[in-house]
Amino acid sequence: MSGPAAETPSAIQICRSAPTLSKHTGSSFSFSGSRRALWRTFCPSPGLLLFTSDVLPEAHPAASPLPPRIMRPDDANVAGNVHGGTILKMIEEAGAIISTRHCNSQNGECCVAALAQVERTDFLSPMCIGEVAHVSAEITYTSKHSVEVQVHVMSENILTGTKKLTNKATLWYVPLSLKNVDKVLEVPPVVYSRQGQEEEGRKRYEAQKLERMETTWRNGDIVQPVLNPEPNTVSYSQSSLIHLVGPSDCTLHGFVHGGKDP
Repeated sequence: MSGPAAETPSAIQICRSAPTLSKHTGSSFSFSGSRRALWRTFCPSPGLLLFTSDVLPEAHPAASPLPPRIMRPDDANVAGNVHGGTILKMIEEAGAIISTRHCNSQNGECCVAALAQVERTDFLSPMCIGEVAHVSAEITYTSKHSVEVQVHVMSENILTGTKKLTNKATLWYVPLSLKNVDKVLEVPPVVYSRQGQEEEGRKRYEAQKLERMETTWRNGDIVQPVLNPEPNTVSYSQSSLIHLVGPSDCTLHGFVHGGKDP
């Protein structure tokens, strides 16, 4: 083969020709020494291949970056930005992956981490169509039966290289047995990176536990829809959504995905 196409090596050729391959995790490749990392990700569009030359951070058992994803027009809301539900789904998937991986890190009964609570989600800046979303998740605390995960979302303009923090979230997961979804398993302890981190996490755990109990008590009062409400009232602003749940909406347990955008 001759011409420009023959002069451009493929991703496979680059990987094969790079010496001292030290690590391969998912779709990311990192090389020892001063080698740059090659991050290869296939995007939803067929034939679209993204490369980034940034050095990947060292793998940490309680931290995990997800492959980047380019935002497409079908991810847009009515304002033309990326739909909040799309970002929430990526956040929940990142939390589910890292917590499920951690809960299965020791020999024992296989489980899947189920979303128990979205404690906080901050939308700091809009993400635009055509930008690349980088989602990273980190386990910041574990109790006997629950996992706290903090997720950060960065947007990257691949034309200018500009990056910005768009979202931060804190989620809690519980490991459910694959054999019996009503059985909550114990969570393996996490190794903390600094002194005092465990005590800080324990305080957050107790605070969210108390808040969840209060929320459960308040949810006992079901708000009934009002027919033909008066204008400019709370009842007038109520709305409802009817959605038929299908297999694509569900997790491995058969329950609706916590970050599903109808």
